[in-house]
Amino acid sequence: MVHSRPFPEFLTPAFDPRTLEALESTIVVIDAVGSILWVNPAWERFARDNGGGDGVDHRGSYLDAIAQPLRDFYRAVFSNALETGEVFEQEYECSSADVRRVYHLRAFPIPGCGMLIEHSLVAEGAHDDGGVDATEARYIGKNGLILQCSNCRRVRRPDSHAWDRVPPWVARPHPRTSHGICPSCVGWYWGRRELKA
Repeated sequence: MVHSRPFPEFLTPAFDPRTLEALESTIVVIDAVGSILWVNPAWERFARDNGGGDGVDHRGSYLDAIAQPLRDFYRAVFSNALETGEVFEQEYECSSADVRRVYHLRAFPIPGCGMLIEHSLVAEGAHDDGGVDATEARYIGKNGLILQCSNCRRVRRPDSHAWDRVPPWVARPHPRTSHGICPSCVGWYWGRRELKA
């Protein structure tokens, strides 16, 4: 695989680019402010398979692609990892319409330089529920938008504040969709870390 940018010098000799290119885990290397410096072939395949297409420029900001409030969370934990030199780890859900998937994120800090971030699939299987019908009127909020969790892909029901899995909108979000994070994902994936402190 030929990359438009060379493998960052600050990662050698600790990490071998040939090994990282062979992994099934997606790997991204960012600098200290979050700009993408390098990605492995698995990252490019994942992007292509999930609508990114071929030839996508993966050199933007890693953090800017993350929805709020998680962008601020990741900015803080990555900054802390760079300051302390401690590896940051987190499991999170990233499901499709048909398959529930849980990934494990590991961020290896290189203080003063940046970090190598690995996303590994740890669990994959059928959803626990059958999902609900995509009745548009049921999900449109007062602002005319449908709110979908960017983590688990469930959709908010404004009348009851429930969040439902709507399979067709996981595969292809409704055109009037806005993204946020549902309370369950915030509490489970990010709140537990604060509860332990």
